[in-house]
Amino acid sequence: MIKELVYFLYIILSKLPDKLILGFWFKKITKLRAKVLGWMPNNKIGKNVRIYRNVRTNKKSKLIIGDNTAVKENCILIGNIEIGKNCNVLNNTKIDGTGKVIIGDDTHIGRENDIFSHYHEIKNKNILVNKSKEIPQTTIIGKNVMLFSRVGVMSGIKIEDNVVVGYGSVVTKNCEKDFIYAGNPARKIGERV
Repeated sequence: MIKELVYFLYIILSKLPDKLILGFWFKKITKLRAKVLGWMPNNKIGKNVRIYRNVRTNKKSKLIIGDNTAVKENCILIGNIEIGKNCNVLNNTKIDGTGKVIIGDDTHIGRENDIFSHYHEIKNKNILVNKSKEIPQTTIIGKNVMLFSRVGVMSGIKIEDNVVVGYGSVVTKNCEKDFIYAGNPARKIGERV
């Protein structure tokens, strides 16, 4: 019962329009949303976390969000997700924690990204695609990583520390530390020096 009430309170707070809440109150509301999210039994929310309008989750999710992290408008965080300290997750990003998603400290996730932690078994033609089995995996995004907007990260991928992934890229393979990736599929295009 308590879990449902806390979730209901979070839903109400998430619908308050940020544009109508100015200055001092804007910061208070974004922090209050984070605090209420932290009251849900599976979640652990750090200090000075800001959750903006219409960030969606569910009662079954297990969210760990580090200090000084911001999750902007219209994001969807479902499942088992760990986001480190000093991170930004920008508008309309979807993080699927069906398996598990781990995002390291000081990482920037641009607008409209899709990060997956499961895939569907589709090779067997005798199984209807919409009846295919979900296979959970762990997806890891390291520390000090920049994913520009509209990046897709497939399940089971490891993006190592200090990586930059360019706009509109689709990451289908692991990304090595200190490199820049872009394209569909994403490939190494430069080195961070």
